Amino acid sequence: MVQVFALAFRSHKKLLYIALASLLLLFLFSSSQIPKTSTRWINLNAEEAVLPTAYTAAIIYLARISRVSEILKSLASVNKNLTGHPWPVILFHAGDFEHQSIQMDFVGRIYDYIGTENGSDAFLQRVEFVQLDWQLPKSISADKEIVNPLDSSRWPEYHHILSFFATEIFSHPRLANLTYIMRMDPGSQVTQPLCYDPFEIMHVRRRSYGYLSIGSDPQEYTQKLWPFVHNYTQTHESVDRQLRANKWEWSHRDESGDESLRFQGYETDFEIVKLPAFRRPDVREWLDAVKNYPEGIYKWRWGDAPLRYATVQMFFDAEKDTERLCGIRYFNPDVQYDECPCRPLPSEDVHESLGSWNFW
Repeated sequence: MVQVFALAFRSHKKLLYIALASLLLLFLFSSSQIPKTSTRWINLNAEEAVLPTAYTAAIIYLARISRVSEILKSLASVNKNLTGHPWPVILFHAGDFEHQSIQMDFVGRIYDYIGTENGSDAFLQRVEFVQLDWQLPKSISADKEIVNPLDSSRWPEYHHILSFFATEIFSHPRLANLTYIMRMDPGSQVTQPLCYDPFEIMHVRRRSYGYLSIGSDPQEYTQKLWPFVHNYTQTHESVDRQLRANKWEWSHRDESGDESLRFQGYETDFEIVKLPAFRRPDVREWLDAVKNYPEGIYKWRWGDAPLRYATVQMFFDAEKDTERLCGIRYFNPDVQYDECPCRPLPSEDVHESLGSWNFW
């Protein structure tokens, strides 16, 4: 009986070892199958602890034939200094590059400008053209004399641009599956190699909006915007609470009708936007309200800069949800930027290589 029990015990013990070994092999196999596009668990502080989930991104421009020379310089700076995963470079346009012959000519110019020795072949694999179909809102007349818009010399083309970047970009089908977009103007240049990957910074630090600087538009171009925002807060208590939490200051008109404060705005010639955050239902409701008052953009020339600033202040924690991207050395001939010290991630080994996902 003792021998039978001992034999049975050894048999069960053997099965137990086999089971444990199988579990160990399964764990090791599973660990080795983590996608290369994932961000590892890393030992950061609570603010920067993230789940190992992948993200997608793209660099976007609004391209015009008249600014091809500037775009070439900007693209070359991206190729040279914006290293990291080779995200798509999307050239939105309003018909300037409609014909394939024009696209091919521009692609050839990019190839020559960057040069094969600098990786022009690989860079061109990232470039794509996406045409926009801009139409005036139904309530806006096509007769400029009737609309009497501000900045009339550039109406309505420039106002279409403002509308696209202020509200429409978040629902564009080409961007539907992206997590982040980095917007650059034709005149934008990244002047030095970066001290960090800006998309990784946004992801690891859980930011919804990244910017370089805050400025303000002339009061002429923010007419009726103060009361528009104020009226919205009267029917949306959560927005009012968030503005208060962000220490929002309201402007007041003096006897001459001038505002006591200029409406601030992010310098949107360079920005990184986390698209899912701006697609939240509450944010979408606000953006729809802006679209449903098309006079704001098409008559009063509200810019995407003050509208972006208002949106962030109304729906996000300005301290926790935004990132001033100090690691980027940047030039734009139309904007003066003050540099700030880079604050990189705590470890250079934050994430595995993003691998070779194709997001086209």
